[in-house]
This record gives sequence, structure tokens and C-alpha cells, in this order.
Amino acid sequence: MNLPLVIGALIVSLLLLWWLLSVIKASFKTAFLVVAVIFAIQVLTGVGPQQIFAQVGQWMGSSFGGIGKWLQNWGGKSKDPDLKKESALFLFHIAVDIFNS
Repeated sequence: MNLPLVIGALIVSLLLLWWLLSVIKASFKTAFLVVAVIFAIQVLTGVGPQQIFAQVGQWMGSSFGGIGKWLQNWGGKSKDPDLKKESALFLFHIAVDIFNS
């Protein structure tokens, strides 16, 4: 075997593993913080998680509401979709939603 190739592959593998563990660690921290905040709000004010997520959904709906429509219509009805056209339409819908809010 080629020793520099093995060393390089080992270094890249370790860096990717370190990155993956960092992403997983950050995801767990974020999930724990969300749960802690929702629990604190529920205990202190009596507002449940459903109400919190409904409010967040309303806020997100104004700017990200077009994502669902875009995903449903992505590719249109043609067999060969024009990806540039579909992406431009998606961005246009988001811009219109943002300016109308």
C-alpha cells in the first residue's frame, strides 16, 4: 500500500468523524434546550406545547409557506422539469410572501 494515501485517508476519516460528532452534539443540545424552554413555559404560564408550535407555525407560515406548495408542484406535470424555472418560481413566491407580511 501507498503509505501517504493511507495516512491521508485516515486523517480525512478522523476529521469527518469529528465533524459528525460535533453535529450530533449540537443537535442534542438544541433539542434539549427546546424541551427545557417548552417545559418552563408550560409550568410557569400554563401554555401547552401545541399552542407554542401553532404560534411558531403561524410565524413560519408567512415566509416558508411556499415550500410545501413548491415541493408538491416541483417538476410540474412535464416529464422533464426545468429546474431553473421551478427554483425561480419558488424564490419568487417566498419574496412575495415576505413583502406581503
